[in-house]
Amino acid sequence: MEFLKLTEDQKVLLDSTRRYLDRRIKPLRQEYNNRAIPKPLAHEVLGELSELGFIGGTLPQELGGGSLSYLTEGLLYEQLAKVFSGLAGIAFIQGSVAKTIALEGTEQQRRAYLKGLMKGELIGCVAITEPDVGSNPSDVKATATRGSDGWVISGEKSWISNGDISDLCIVVAKRSTGEGLSRFILERADGYTSSDIDKMAMNEWPTSIMHFDRIPIPAWRQLGTEGKGLKATLKGFEIARAYVALLALGIAEASLEAAIEYSKQRRQWGKPIGQHQLVQQMLADMAIMTDAARLLTLRGLMLIDEGVRCDTQTSMAKAYATEAAVKVASIAVQIHGAYGISKEYPVERLFREARILPIPDGTTQIQKLIIGRNLTGFRAF
Repeated sequence: MEFLKLTEDQKVLLDSTRRYLDRRIKPLRQEYNNRAIPKPLAHEVLGELSELGFIGGTLPQELGGGSLSYLTEGLLYEQLAKVFSGLAGIAFIQGSVAKTIALEGTEQQRRAYLKGLMKGELIGCVAITEPDVGSNPSDVKATATRGSDGWVISGEKSWISNGDISDLCIVVAKRSTGEGLSRFILERADGYTSSDIDKMAMNEWPTSIMHFDRIPIPAWRQLGTEGKGLKATLKGFEIARAYVALLALGIAEASLEAAIEYSKQRRQWGKPIGQHQLVQQMLADMAIMTDAARLLTLRGLMLIDEGVRCDTQTSMAKAYATEAAVKVASIAVQIHGAYGISKEYPVERLFREARILPIPDGTTQIQKLIIGRNLTGFRAF
C-alpha cells in the first residue's frame, strides 16, 4: 500500500483491525476450514466487525455508520479477506443489506431492521439469482402478487450468499401484472426456507437455494420504488464487483506471502529455492499481478467515493483481480511442489477459494462484455 498516503485515522483503524484479526479471526480460519460457521458465532463476529467499521462503515453517523469512505472500508476488507475470505464474504453481504435498507428504505424499514443488522443481531441476504437466471437479472421469474393488505411472494432462488443463515432477505421479484422488477423485505419468520449448496471451497460462507411458497408480507415491506428494482440491482452490482475484487486481492496477497515464506525455508541443491532464478521469476509474476489487482480495485473504490458512474472500472477490477488471484494461487501451489497439493500447507485451499471468484456477481466474460459495450457503445448482450 506504499502508493497510498494514509491519514493518521486510517493508520490507527487498520492497525487495530490487524490486531483484532490476529487475535480473533485467524483461529476461526483454522477451526472452520471449509465448513459452515455456526449461526450464533456468525451473529457474534458480525457485531464485532461492525464496531471496527465493517458492515455499515460508509453510512453516515446519524444512521449508525462510521462515515468512512469506500476506499477506507475497502482497505479493511482487504485485510479481512487476506486472513479469512469466506468471513469477508459474509460481512460484505451483511453490509450490502444494511446499506440498502439505510439508504433506500423507509423510516419504518430502518427502525425495524437497521440496528439489528448493524449489531449483527440480524443476518441479511439478497436474493436475485434463480436456477435459470444468472447473468441476466431482468429474466427473474419469482413473482410478487398484490394481496388484500400487501404482497404475496412466490418463487425459487439459488446461489444466494448468506441464505442459510439469514434472518431476513431482500427478494427481487417480477410483479404478476405490469412491467419491471421490485424488491421486498422478507423475514425468516414469514416462512421462507433454505438449504445450503456444498461448494469446492468457502463453505464457511453459505451459498443457498431458497424457496418462497406464496408468502404473504405487509405492504410496508416493499423496498424502493415499485417497478424500479432492476436499475437498483444493476447499480448494486457496480459496488459489489469492487468488493469481490477485494476478496480476490486478499487471497492473492495471502498466496504471495505463503510462497515467499516457503521459498526462503525450502532448500534444494544446497540453497533456498528462493535463490533459483525461475522461482524468483514466478514470485515476481505473482507480485506484479497482485499489485495490478490492488491498483484497479482501489481505483474503483475511489471512483465510487466520487459518486460517478464507474461500471467500466469496477468490471475491470473484478475481471482482473479474480483471474489474477487464480493465477497467483496456482503459482503458489507450483512453488510448493508436492506440498502445494497437500492440506498441510494453506495454498491448496487458497487456490480452491480463488477459483470460485471469477464466477459470482457476473462472470469474467460478462465483465468483458460490459467493458466492451462501454468502450464502443455497442451491446453484445
